[in-house]
Amino acid sequence: MPNRFSLHCLALLALLFAQAIAQSADRILSAPKPDLLPVHLPDPAKLEAGVREQLLSLQSTVAAHLQEPGATDNQLSEAYGLLARVYQAYSLTPPAEECYLNAQRLAPQDFRWVYLLGSLYQTEARAPDAAAAFQRAQKLRPDYLATPVNLGNLHLQQNHLEDAQAAFKEALALDARCAAAHYGLGQVALSQRRYAEAITHFNQALATAPAANRINYSLAMAYRGLGETEKAQSYLERQGSVGVRVADPLREALQELVRGERLHLIRGRMAFDAGRFADAVAEFRQAVAANSASIPAHINLGSALSQLGETQAAIAEFQAALRLAPDNSAARYNLGVLFGGLKQFEPAIEHLRAALKARPEDAEARVLLARTLVKASRLEEASTEYTQVVAAQPEEEDALLEWAQLLTKLKQHSAALAELEKASQRFPTRGRTAAALAYLLAASPQMDLRNGARALDLAQRVYQATGAVNHGALVALALAELGRCQEAAAMQRRLLSTAESEKQIALAAKLKTDLEHYDNPASCRPTGGAGSTP
Repeated sequence: MPNRFSLHCLALLALLFAQAIAQSADRILSAPKPDLLPVHLPDPAKLEAGVREQLLSLQSTVAAHLQEPGATDNQLSEAYGLLARVYQAYSLTPPAEECYLNAQRLAPQDFRWVYLLGSLYQTEARAPDAAAAFQRAQKLRPDYLATPVNLGNLHLQQNHLEDAQAAFKEALALDARCAAAHYGLGQVALSQRRYAEAITHFNQALATAPAANRINYSLAMAYRGLGETEKAQSYLERQGSVGVRVADPLREALQELVRGERLHLIRGRMAFDAGRFADAVAEFRQAVAANSASIPAHINLGSALSQLGETQAAIAEFQAALRLAPDNSAARYNLGVLFGGLKQFEPAIEHLRAALKARPEDAEARVLLARTLVKASRLEEASTEYTQVVAAQPEEEDALLEWAQLLTKLKQHSAALAELEKASQRFPTRGRTAAALAYLLAASPQMDLRNGARALDLAQRVYQATGAVNHGALVALALAELGRCQEAAAMQRRLLSTAESEKQIALAAKLKTDLEHYDNPASCRPTGGAGSTP
């Protein structure tokens, strides 16, 4: 699961319309040749009036064209290709796939149908099929920049980091300023803990696409990996929802083919992703006007309104969606976010619990529920939620560290230590987990849980890896727990000098306070809660 727990972005309802299209035996477009597939046409009763009119007219035209005796393979391919693109634009996936496959068989060297089929599979999260199609497309037209970028993103999603890196480098060979390729290489480097390299690529992406403020979050994660917490925080404060995309004329042209509610939904989503929230609101309002019973329209309008700070209007849209579908998890989650932001914790908790009832596997909603319960001072309930998250997603480090902190607040120090030990053994390369464990071993309020020697070993390994001042302070803390007060004080003075020179004011003040304890043998040993938290 991606690490999204430090951000609470409202969920836009995906435009995949999976509920859509009933098929029946009498709605089949027969194949004019033996090696082609019949096309299962969408049920027009499930479509808006404008869309229905367009599709019926187009399908009739294509059906007549397919039956013309003198039609060439290229002409048939164009007919199937046109129908496929319209279906894809309306997210009618099954007939779109059948049409693209026919178009490919009729014109196997036509790059468009192979590439767009790959994009269709990518939208449907069919990663192996998408990758195979993009690889074929790349052989047909090696200069189309979006192909290696999409391949890289697919490999990255599957954690095939070497393949992803190779694909993004192929994109840079076509365009050295490609922001999407630099961003992808940055994500690869971040996954491999090559933080400095990741920062270089993210900065290059941001220089080319300065409006893509989502990159700031990735920069924050890279700086956090280096232990530069103040820089990480500064980038976190600048993060936004605008991502970076590669120019893709073939996909972009699909939007010119659509009309009706879906047209406004797709246009609104594009405006939302570009950070043009006022435009997104206008499009989603038109989608609601076209179909007041559209759950995606209400949810997406609410999400766009919230980005403009129109919280009450956004709440009204999510509540409208719930009147249409009381179990809709996206509307429930979004209401949980908004009520939590208003510090109305009880309704926030109610909606988040309802979201989890609809989708118990939604770990992000469960973590948000746990955090909201903490803010509402319902700590035992929060601990129960964290227990479920960590059991289901042991790789989710943020949730684990928050849970350990909560257990310490509940004075369940043994349990906190046990969870950190378990995670450290399972993920021995995790620096933040090791730092939290070192801190607890050196300064646990429950003295019999301390182990200064192990704390020192962990702290030294983390400090050697990052060189961060706060991690150096952990080493001094462990030395103090071992009674090596002069060494702890000497190290703390060096760290204090570094913190002051780097203008880390808050950290320097904490280091100075701890140094006073290390200089006094009577108060050298941590008292539980002493030292600098990692």
